[in-house]
Amino acid sequence: MERIILVGLNHKTAPVPIRERVAFSPGHLGEALEALSDRIPHGIILSTCNRTEVYATSNGHPSFDGVFEFLGAHSGIPVKELSPYLYTLDEGDAVRHLFRVAAGLESMIVGEYEVLGQVRQALEEAKAGGLIASPLLELFQQAVGVGRRVREETDISRNAASVSSAAVALAKSHFGNLKRCQVLLVGAGEAGALVAKALVKIGTCQVTVTNRSYTKAAALASEVGGTAVPLHQLGEALGRADILISCSGAPHYIIEPEAIRQAVGARSSQPILLIDIAVPRDIDPAVRDVEGVILHDIDDLSSVVKANRELREREADKAAAIIEDEVSRFIDWRNSRDMAPMIKALVGKAEEIRTTQLARTLEEIPGLSAEDRERLDAMTRAIVKKLLHSPISCLKKYNGNHIEVARKVFGLED
Repeated sequence: MERIILVGLNHKTAPVPIRERVAFSPGHLGEALEALSDRIPHGIILSTCNRTEVYATSNGHPSFDGVFEFLGAHSGIPVKELSPYLYTLDEGDAVRHLFRVAAGLESMIVGEYEVLGQVRQALEEAKAGGLIASPLLELFQQAVGVGRRVREETDISRNAASVSSAAVALAKSHFGNLKRCQVLLVGAGEAGALVAKALVKIGTCQVTVTNRSYTKAAALASEVGGTAVPLHQLGEALGRADILISCSGAPHYIIEPEAIRQAVGARSSQPILLIDIAVPRDIDPAVRDVEGVILHDIDDLSSVVKANRELREREADKAAAIIEDEVSRFIDWRNSRDMAPMIKALVGKAEEIRTTQLARTLEEIPGLSAEDRERLDAMTRAIVKKLLHSPISCLKKYNGNHIEVARKVFGLED
């Protein structure tokens, strides 16, 4: 039987410098899936700002080696050095973990919405790459449903923060009122849009947006009443900014120490606040050494995270109960599917024995009316049905490891 396995790392197990090397940018996920297919038959990559996880199938005993090698090759980190940051799960534990991820329980900001869309996107990418098959297909489809159910039946996401809104809250904790601040937003994708909306929500209107695609930057700026500048004018815009929030999705640093030194030189004595929520990071960490700069990365959102977690602990318990119900449902489905051929064979053998023995009995009792023969037929069917009820119920609950034992017990080895 194919086993579901998971290899991953997240904000709890690995710092940003490791996570950014293992992360997969959305534009290159197709290539990554193709490379993964050289090592495993079926797999899905879930890569967000705070986690990279590979879900795959393995025949028999769980084998994680292929995924370890894949992540090592992709990141350029030797497997021996990378493995301490990785966690491995299989079967029910892997299922439970994915459902918790989709529900927002494993997020840095508990209950955040973004991760559910990311789970859905991972599924669509794997479909497009032709690397997904049962049971991973059904697993991710159910995970999306679990994420929706948890949010509908609990208040886990009520007034939920996101990494983007947490970044804005962090900026507010530094400056207090942001209305007089010039905010430079680098990135106009999903995360950038969430940052922009969070800024507008708290009342700031001096937002400048820059992005690799100027068209996208202009569209987002227009939506929030801000202005847009081309990415090549980033240095000039930095000189006017009090706060920079960066989430570009670039695979490399786009803001270097020299650009920041020039920006600081063009300012008054007030420091410039840089908040980098991109993974891989947009801002070279060496920027911390520049005088007049305060730099935060995504792992510095702890104060916002703590307040958010305390608010949602009770709802998390309700969500966990829903998840356990969904895990049981998925495992029952898998077991019944795996045992279906066995159950069919058992029912077929029982029916063969019944009809053979009934025919012999009817030959030994001549003169029975058609009605009596029908009654005997119905009676033997009922006996077989009652006898098979408990064994079939048990088989549906067992996993594939019991198939060979069941074959021997019921004499179905042929």
